[in-house]
Amino acid sequence: MSRISLRKKANKASVFRSRTLVCVVEKPKLVNNLMGIVRTAETLGVGKLYLIDDDRLKLPKDWQKMREDPKLLNLSSSGIKWLFVKRFSSTAECLQHLAKNKFTNVGTSPHPLGKKNVPLSKGKYTQPYLAVWFGNETRGLSQEALESCDFCIQIPMYGIIESMNLSSSASIVLNYIVEKRHTFSRRKLSKKE
Repeated sequence: MSRISLRKKANKASVFRSRTLVCVVEKPKLVNNLMGIVRTAETLGVGKLYLIDDDRLKLPKDWQKMREDPKLLNLSSSGIKWLFVKRFSSTAECLQHLAKNKFTNVGTSPHPLGKKNVPLSKGKYTQPYLAVWFGNETRGLSQEALESCDFCIQIPMYGIIESMNLSSSASIVLNYIVEKRHTFSRRKLSKKE
């Protein structure tokens, strides 16, 4: 694809990108899972991806450098080139940034956490600024992140295994939320006409 036609395609896609929807990934163990989420988030038009990383993944600190990394480009099917990624060194730093920008935090967890748990199909995802949190492949979200979330989403599961791959669960959740937000926006626009 020529550079000009790629730029045209990027400009066309930017109309659908939701700058008010952020995907947050807290301390993932595997770069493959993270880049799978980057790819999904980019294809769905998620605004940004925030990464909380204690340098375990050995990623470049700067998104511009990530965009040029052949391994990351390959693993994300070039999604890293088109989706803005901001790194935070701690959960507290990310939460502070989101609070300053008036984001509502929604977590994901396969474990019952009391009245804060909501099946995916029952949650409200039309907040003006929404951050959807995904946790580490082994431990899930930290207590600090969970306590900051308005509620936690659960994907209904009917098999024996109680959890999904991080990238797979992010795909399911983000697809559902993006669709709900687009439907809500279309309804609001049609009421104005």
